[in-house]
Amino acid sequence: MPAARMFTRWLALLAAAAALALLQACASLPPSVQRTPSAAVPASADELLGRIAAQSAPPGTQSGFRPLPLSAWSMDARLTLVRHAQKTLDLQYYLLQNDVTGHTLLRAVRDAAGRGVRVRLLVDDLYTADSDRMLLAFAAHPNVEVRLFNPFPSGRSFALTRWVMALGDFSRVNHRMHNKMLVADGAFAVAGGRNIADEYFFGSKGGNFVDFDLLVAGEAVPRMAAIFDTYWNSPRIYPLHALETSRKGPAELQAEFEALTADAIDAYPSPAADKTDILGYLPLSADLQHPPLKLLHGAIDVFSDDPEKVSGRAESGVDDTTVTARAGRAMANATSEVVVGSPYFIPGQPGMAGLRQARANGVRVEVVTNSLASNDEPFASAAYGRYRVEMLKLGAELYETDSSQLKNDSLIAAALHASIGRSHSKLIVIDRRTTFVGSMNMDFRSSRVNTELGMLVDSPELARNVLSLAERVRAVGSFRLRLAQPGDRLQWVGSVNGAETVYESDPGVDFGTQLQLWLLFPFISESLL
Repeated sequence: MPAARMFTRWLALLAAAAALALLQACASLPPSVQRTPSAAVPASADELLGRIAAQSAPPGTQSGFRPLPLSAWSMDARLTLVRHAQKTLDLQYYLLQNDVTGHTLLRAVRDAAGRGVRVRLLVDDLYTADSDRMLLAFAAHPNVEVRLFNPFPSGRSFALTRWVMALGDFSRVNHRMHNKMLVADGAFAVAGGRNIADEYFFGSKGGNFVDFDLLVAGEAVPRMAAIFDTYWNSPRIYPLHALETSRKGPAELQAEFEALTADAIDAYPSPAADKTDILGYLPLSADLQHPPLKLLHGAIDVFSDDPEKVSGRAESGVDDTTVTARAGRAMANATSEVVVGSPYFIPGQPGMAGLRQARANGVRVEVVTNSLASNDEPFASAAYGRYRVEMLKLGAELYETDSSQLKNDSLIAAALHASIGRSHSKLIVIDRRTTFVGSMNMDFRSSRVNTELGMLVDSPELARNVLSLAERVRAVGSFRLRLAQPGDRLQWVGSVNGAETVYESDPGVDFGTQLQLWLLFPFISESLL
């Protein structure tokens, strides 16, 4: 594009942004909105899922659960629950993308609604500029209701105009609902780190995320359903129809949904009925035909941030009710070992104080996070980089995942194809017994800004499962960090064709990322990361 034309376009864009900024003071959410309260329906032996849950996690066994480390098995679990639901489906997601993955799940949920299943869909409003049309068409079906968390007031057609029109209300819209959960018939739930988008289920040609979810039955599920109700009935939630309208009637919108999501008709076939995942579990679609299910058993403490975290009450870092605070207390009680897996790891001074105390108590600490080259959030990696030398001096063991090495693992490489592989799992294993699973990253946004969901699972078996996965990533897909003299120099130790290779700076970082960090990172506060 000629320079003059490009300059003219930038001037037009800036002028439009300035004009919108003048209007943004008038932007506000609807002053009065009808929110009809509703509540979760308990599991019942009258429904198939209720019967199977009772057989698989009978009274006295607390909760039953199954790890879902592979994306195909995780999607199969969601679709299987949706296809067998008979009474209710509650879905809560930070991101539900207008792509093949989003279409696949919503078509299955639409079919359930057509069978008479009550559907409640709660989505954070951050990314809905690209999916509002899909959500409106989906909401036109009987038995379906869609609500949005902490919505933008206006300029809703584009992400840029949303932010510009909300500049005067930035402190509110900066808070997002990061929770991810699906509950079927009050009997089973799936929760963990995966959003509903192609890149979380190895369907993207660019970057894909290695992630982790948990299938849950038993005592923990009513608690998860109650958390959903707390959000669904919160004043921070707005019905979709209060913000988005259409001149089309229900029949026309339903036809639009059918056409929009037609690309999902043959997507996500169930894994072969006799094929097991990396931990030896059959796909739920096959396993459900032969109850009771193969599950681990133990106590699960389920907790979530209050929707009123939007008010900013946790921004000082002293709110001890947050998911981060609960997880932090569990780690502080460790007696021998803490293994942390987080895609975005920014300990800050509170985290460093906890690390110093843990090491003083003789606790081994291991951290696995993304390398700068593999991270989709390079500013988060750069912020983490400030703490690496001190953490290593304290005796922490640091590993950074590397997409080029992850492709050496046959199970992961088959799914990654030519794309970048990144870790997105949020896992903590304490004393080889207690495992944290949830939506929480180890960063400032999770601790102080966004709402999160967490589970502390008391199960040596699950801890062994998770640690075996971590060992696999360390062995074939990570750099080990170390300090070299003189001057406490960082080194990255990796493997190329089976031979050890040492790097003296962040490996594989392209010039564009380096330039971006050099120009912008000095001006970005850790509190925004």
